[in-house]
Amino acid sequence: MAMDDTASPEQVAQGVLDRASELGEEGRYDEALALNDEVIQWFGGTMIPAVRLQVIRALVNKALALVQLDRPEEALAACDEALRQFGGSRDAKLREGLVRVLLYKCVALGQLGRPVEGVAVCDEVLRRLDGATDLLQRELLSEALLRKAVFLRFLGREEEALPVHDELVRRFSRDSEAELRMQAARSLMFKASLLGKLGRHEESLATFEEVDRRFGGERELDLRVEVARALVCRAELLGQLRRVDEALVGFDDVVRRFAEAPEPALRERVSNALNSAGFALLCEAKRLWPRERARALEVLQRARERVDATLDRRPGEPLALGNAGYIAFLQGRRDEARSLLAEALRLGGESVRETELQDAGIHPIPEDEEFRALLRSL
Repeated sequence: MAMDDTASPEQVAQGVLDRASELGEEGRYDEALALNDEVIQWFGGTMIPAVRLQVIRALVNKALALVQLDRPEEALAACDEALRQFGGSRDAKLREGLVRVLLYKCVALGQLGRPVEGVAVCDEVLRRLDGATDLLQRELLSEALLRKAVFLRFLGREEEALPVHDELVRRFSRDSEAELRMQAARSLMFKASLLGKLGRHEESLATFEEVDRRFGGERELDLRVEVARALVCRAELLGQLRRVDEALVGFDDVVRRFAEAPEPALRERVSNALNSAGFALLCEAKRLWPRERARALEVLQRARERVDATLDRRPGEPLALGNAGYIAFLQGRRDEARSLLAEALRLGGESVRETELQDAGIHPIPEDEEFRALLRSL
């Protein structure tokens, strides 16, 4: 890139980096990387404060581009170079850049499967941001907390991850910025999932409820979607715990609250609730099948109604088609079952076949062997 002889070094560096940022936003990371390297090569040894800010920006953007290109070793080297050059600086204007470098280093360490070092780097970010108040610093702080919790989970240190999630929720669930409230909601969802993994189901259910309690009145779409997702997950967990009546109340609550929403993301959650309700009823019908056949068939018909309602909303949903096929099979509609299952496999591929084969193992009944044979034949 040609340099303008009339421009100051700061203007030249800023112009090149602005173009690099545009390329990055377009996903052209290789080209952006080359421009960042030009700035580092031209101005890396400068002592002019304003130009040094552009150099740290170039190193930050270089690390980001390398992370996006899945070149974590090089990204790590870029981060370490930035920290070597600027890590000891007390310049407040460099603070944000250095924190971003540390967060990209976390990403690279995650890509390399080095979570122990990742936790240490997250702790360094948290130390540097202690007492942060402005929006950008709060965003970086929330990201560091969430990444630390993920690293701890990866290490199997779940009990240590739980208070990190709690800290993020404490700090940001009432933040004025919607995206930070969204981070708090995500953190609660992670926590609920983690508690379920630990077998602490009542706490998991309560944490899903907490998402609704804290954010159920939000108008922001992303938060409303997260609330709907939490309610579906809670109802699904109740179904897994064989608390079918409570699960159905939970699924119906999602449908009642969001069925008329025009936004596709919320409509999808309603479809998930209907299909999951149908699946919970299908499992309950199979549980009753050996001893109470007449009641089982009644429950199976209720399952059919929920799954049909799903397909009315989303006609090509593979998992719903698979559930419809399973229900049709148990109701004796074998040709229809074959047609529905074939369509589910056509749209959803082998993952649908594997899911259906696994589902057939829930509350096994003699008819399941024929059902598995039908699935394998398609």
